[in-house]
Amino acid sequence: METTAKETAAPVLLTRAEAAKRGLVDGETLTKMHLMPTAGPVAFTEAENGGRTLYYHPDRVREAPPEQWIKKPRPEVNGDLTPRRADALGFYTAERLKEMYYEPTGEPVAYLKTRSGDRLPLYDRSECKRLPLPCVKCGAPERYRGKLCRACFQKDLAERRAAGDERRAAFYGHDPRRVLYFDLEMTGVYRWDEVLSVSVIDGTGAVRFDTLVKPARIKRWNRTEKIHGITPDMVKNAPSLFDVGTDLVTLLDGAECLIAFGTATDFGQLCRLYPGKKAQSALHDKMIDCAAEFSHYVSEHEIELSHHSLSDAMETLGLSWSGAAHTADADAAACRLVFQTLFPHFYDRKEFA
Repeated sequence: METTAKETAAPVLLTRAEAAKRGLVDGETLTKMHLMPTAGPVAFTEAENGGRTLYYHPDRVREAPPEQWIKKPRPEVNGDLTPRRADALGFYTAERLKEMYYEPTGEPVAYLKTRSGDRLPLYDRSECKRLPLPCVKCGAPERYRGKLCRACFQKDLAERRAAGDERRAAFYGHDPRRVLYFDLEMTGVYRWDEVLSVSVIDGTGAVRFDTLVKPARIKRWNRTEKIHGITPDMVKNAPSLFDVGTDLVTLLDGAECLIAFGTATDFGQLCRLYPGKKAQSALHDKMIDCAAEFSHYVSEHEIELSHHSLSDAMETLGLSWSGAAHTADADAAACRLVFQTLFPHFYDRKEFA
């Protein structure tokens, strides 16, 4: 196409308003749109500092070559990138970003050279806009909780609640004398800490085992002493865990279920009395974590709690303590109340209901 004399005429001085009224486009806007002029400027404006802004006719532009899109090349980029190098830098194509629920908001930072020889623009994911994640079940564009939209979450919650309530209301038919609730008080909360007291009661509420324990290695436990109140003087003449181990193991071995409010730490301590993986596995199979059951109940019934402690469980279920919290005997008794409230037919048989 030939260029007319009018098109090659010297640009005229206009105000910004006049340039906008004529539909002219300035050079900066063209760059942002990845365009370049095919003819010279037709107008210009002057700033107070003497600078000029050039304007071009919108019909005389074309797409700029990709290498002109990058204004500020990254120092870590040297030429076109391989897919592996681009991934290591966190640079992705617009198509890949869309799959990851991101949207480019700025200019490309590099280019990816494909096997076919094409050059694809890459964007820094850290500079891209995060798009709303869709619901994993129905694909709705907004998630409400977890990975689900509000409708799918409420449906899922109703199903979980119904299944949980059915499981808690089931008839299990256990012998209450062979269901043991236990609690250990410790010198600390780590696996290398030691036992200071053990309390075990059965499903009838009868105390089956209760003793202070003298630790073998640790002499002071200032932090936990403030919680459970057991001092070094109180246990200095107490038996060791292995002194009472035979009687305790005999009791635990005769149980159908062993229930505690948080079993992980206590199980680790009781394992010391059981030599061999087979015996420890058999002990683990009897364990029921009352804390986990309470957490399921709270989640399924949408009860707002910041913590799921034994004290929270007692308060939420409207139960009263018999003894001081954080002592082994009181905690074992409280665990029994919480569990039997959650599972009211744990000892009942359906045929006798």
